[in-house]
Amino acid sequence: MPYVDLIADVGGTNIRLATVSNQTVAQIECFKCGDFDSLEAVVAHYIEKNNLKINDACFGVAGPVVGDIFTMTNLGWSFSSVSVKEALDINNVHFINDYTAIAMSLASLSKDQLTTIHQGQQDCDAPRVVCGPGTGLGVAQLVKVNDFYQCISGEGGHSDFAPTDLRQLKLLENLMAKFEHVSIERLLSGQGIVNIYQSLAFIDGIDAQAFDASQISSAYINNNDPLCIETMEIFTRVLAQYLGNMVLTSGAFGGVYIAGGIMPRLIDALDKPAFTEAFSRKGRFSAYALKAPIYLITEPQPGLLGAQVYLNQQQKKERTNEQ
Repeated sequence: MPYVDLIADVGGTNIRLATVSNQTVAQIECFKCGDFDSLEAVVAHYIEKNNLKINDACFGVAGPVVGDIFTMTNLGWSFSSVSVKEALDINNVHFINDYTAIAMSLASLSKDQLTTIHQGQQDCDAPRVVCGPGTGLGVAQLVKVNDFYQCISGEGGHSDFAPTDLRQLKLLENLMAKFEHVSIERLLSGQGIVNIYQSLAFIDGIDAQAFDASQISSAYINNNDPLCIETMEIFTRVLAQYLGNMVLTSGAFGGVYIAGGIMPRLIDALDKPAFTEAFSRKGRFSAYALKAPIYLITEPQPGLLGAQVYLNQQQKKERTNEQ
């Protein structure tokens, strides 16, 4: 039985596992984390079920990767590269942040795995940025250094919300009464959609329905509730503004990529010219911003693909060091 590599996307609810052999990703399976006592247990189950022998592994983990011991708060799982190597008899084990994994996938995504919002003038050697509104707001940057890709990650989702018109100023004023710090994530997330909706209702003196983000976005898609429509128009405009700011700070002419669970639902209803206009409304630097292409990631497993890219690079570096 030949050895294969293992890649994984470890979330708070689900874990996705797959094998890599000859650069081909196969045997993708998803398991509920709550059905297992530990990371080692679910991976051991996957290995036994598929009768595998593992060489190296890379895990994208939803949480900060600092030091060598990782604890997932909502699961009670605690693990390290040493514990996983010893329990599963794996040669080399790598842990990376889940958004690092998504960022690592960017340069390998084909046009079939993306929806183009704005064509731009892509420079494949320039930096790329990814922003993903979902439960929170993930942000990362990918740069190319000596033929290797390096992810630069931080906490960009907690930077300040910067309004650009009077309606957004009133929205900020309302949110400041609720939150000590109005970060961009307070708007660009599932809860952020609810925050926008409730604030607009308060500003206009109307009763807000007890809608969640899914209900608000569904009403926008179906074009049947004015307040929900304005909520999502503001949501997408603020997202576009923020992405334009990312281009100004990083020169991301390699591409601006949108990930996360929210935007794929909205793409068919999205006014792409209006989105691009908001993205590029940067005064004297509008033309500068417009050079950057904008893509929505439609590939369902960018985290797994990024883990594969990261693992391939680590293996290449190890082979180079051995020569």
